[in-house]
Amino acid sequence: MDKSLKILEKIMDLCAYRQKILASNIANSDTPNYKARDIDFRNELKRILEQGNPIYEVIEAPTTMPNRDGNTVNVEVEMTKLTETLLLYNTATQLISTKIRILKDVVRGGSR
Repeated sequence: MDKSLKILEKIMDLCAYRQKILASNIANSDTPNYKARDIDFRNELKRILEQGNPIYEVIEAPTTMPNRDGNTVNVEVEMTKLTETLLLYNTATQLISTKIRILKDVVRGGSR
């Protein structure tokens, strides 16, 4: 498999995993003492590309200050992270589609 396709595949996998974490944070925004979670996207991508290990380290998301009930979820921050993750996922998807289209074109001899 082409190296760029492999990297894009890993980015999409990581985005999908992060999306689940962020959705869980939003779903628990009213749960007392719930601590927002996340992954260090860059470090996890680097590690999975170097080691191939798809086990992600989930961390407590940095926060400015917990709510009175101890909950550290800021829904606006989580929605922003969710949007960024979705944009990255969509970009990777578009790049994969373009790469596949180019490869198909090469196999056909450049003619349509």
